[in-house]
Amino acid sequence: MTSQISVIIPTYKRPETLLRTLDSLQTQTCHDFDIIVVDNAADHDIECRISQFNTLARVPARYIAEPQPGVTFARHAGARASTAELLVFADDDVICVPGLIAAYAKAFHEHPDMAAAGGPMHLNWEAPPPAWLVEFIGKARLFPMLGFFDLYDEFHLGPRGVFFSGNMAIRRKALFEVGGFNPELLGDSYVGDGEVGLYRKLWDRGMLIGYVPGALMYHHVPADRMSVDFFRRRMANEGISDIYTHYHGRVPERVRLLRHAAFITVTHGGLWAKARLHRGRMDKASVQLQIDAARTLSQLRYVLRLVVDNNRRRLLARRDWLNVGVSVASLIGPASG
Repeated sequence: MTSQISVIIPTYKRPETLLRTLDSLQTQTCHDFDIIVVDNAADHDIECRISQFNTLARVPARYIAEPQPGVTFARHAGARASTAELLVFADDDVICVPGLIAAYAKAFHEHPDMAAAGGPMHLNWEAPPPAWLVEFIGKARLFPMLGFFDLYDEFHLGPRGVFFSGNMAIRRKALFEVGGFNPELLGDSYVGDGEVGLYRKLWDRGMLIGYVPGALMYHHVPADRMSVDFFRRRMANEGISDIYTHYHGRVPERVRLLRHAAFITVTHGGLWAKARLHRGRMDKASVQLQIDAARTLSQLRYVLRLVVDNNRRRLLARRDWLNVGVSVASLIGPASG
């Protein structure tokens, strides 16, 4: 019998957290779902460990190797492998509460006009977080750098909804109609806006996105992510995502890119200088300065990269990443002017 829901989990060299995620799916109150693990490392050891896990699993996991690097390719491989009407995407370092699948199933059944939805993501600390980090997060209901997401207390549905790819659900028909996720990593290079690009494509078509409070996951936060250095790297990726989102759907001319680079430099040059003076400080204002500087400096670098790289400029025009085969090498080969 074909399941009506598939849980798709991309994974890359994290067997221990992956197995914890699979364990948490064994206690779901809803039984009508299957699990697809897409291994972006095509690691035989991962395949063996999943096979061993399946010997005792109530809901076994189907293993798929996707050797083409990039989480977008892994998610899409899982979507193509599934025949379910509803696709739930989860990261390989989360713990799913027992009612997660049931909450998504109920919400999509009760709201047939809902194309996609996200659920809350709370943090599961590997070690106690440092005081500066607790202060920095404060009472925020959204903290993307660590995947914290808790927008509403009640169900919410609207035309400008958002979700995190680590905990979301989407109707298969809608995912294929809009061309899937936009890229994040291609090979070892960060190039795009991932789930942001996906929900913006849903917005453009007037599709509704919901928020389902009962679809709760806990996101594992290792100790090495509790640092300002990690936040700077994370926000540098956001800077790339910003530029991809800004130009998505067209191929910008070099003159326009150079003007954009000049604008970023004039607007944020003072911020960059000030942030250097605050390196090493851990108060909230100093941390915010450092990550804002990392984001905007990354924007500048990516714009300048686009000036000299024809491949990356053409990449901006692509809207469909799911329905047509894509080669990393063909997209981000050697830079060409």
